[in-house]
Amino acid sequence: MNDLSLFQFRKFEYLLNENDLWLPYYGGNKVRKFQKILQDIEDSGKNAIVTTGGIQSNHCRVAALVASRHKLKCVLILHGSEESFQRQKGNALLMRMAGAEIRFAEPEQIGSGMDQAMKDLESDGFDPCYVYGGGHNRAGVEAYIEYMYEMSKSIPESQIPDHIFLASGTGSTQAGILLGAKEAGWDHTAVHGISVGRNKKRGKEGILESISMADQDNLNWDINFYDDYLFGGYGKSNEELLQLIDDVALKTGVILDACYSGKAFFGMIDIVKKFNLEGNIMFWHTGGILNRMA
Repeated sequence: MNDLSLFQFRKFEYLLNENDLWLPYYGGNKVRKFQKILQDIEDSGKNAIVTTGGIQSNHCRVAALVASRHKLKCVLILHGSEESFQRQKGNALLMRMAGAEIRFAEPEQIGSGMDQAMKDLESDGFDPCYVYGGGHNRAGVEAYIEYMYEMSKSIPESQIPDHIFLASGTGSTQAGILLGAKEAGWDHTAVHGISVGRNKKRGKEGILESISMADQDNLNWDINFYDDYLFGGYGKSNEELLQLIDDVALKTGVILDACYSGKAFFGMIDIVKKFNLEGNIMFWHTGGILNRMA
């Protein structure tokens, strides 16, 4: 499993102007999504954000930092242990430093917790924006359709990927990449989502729902979503995964984490070998580096 000799690594840089004010948000797919989400918030005149994620959520870290910079009230409904959250660094530390209001809830209470936060903010005179976890909304999907368009202009025809692998959570990133590949004319590019927490049925439903958010027909899409590499569930790992992450860092200089990108990379290697995939294979790093500093 740890044989990396099959892979040659070419870096595709994040497409940012050198003066881009999004640089301080520490990367990952949630930054790209929040560019669009913030635009919607500002256009609608909202002045607060309510969203959710785990205690080391990339999405919640970006939400907290964006809110701090743009003088928005931010309430985060986190699932996980408050004791662990207060002890951990990485994304958890940045959420605390950004001054977000943190509330904790069991997974089955997330919806009601967000609803209550919306009511509390409205009672305090705010006009809050409800942002689904992971940036799972129309803006999040459109952000990746646009990114695919940008990237397609910078990749020579000989390097168009035959396969794209990424960590897949709520489904909006994978949906945006699927739609963007279609618009770019990459008709033979297969997009493979490696689940970071959801089972196959729920994961595919989330991707199809995301496609519908972008006003696209969600029928007849070839959805590749794998739940074979969960390592026990969201936020969980084992020694085999951690060893691969260390090997990738040592041999390639690419930093992965055990919650998101590491699982996707592990799954990619296994699937490439299992199905003898050939051609140009792209690994889409969606972030998670700060989780290695937790």
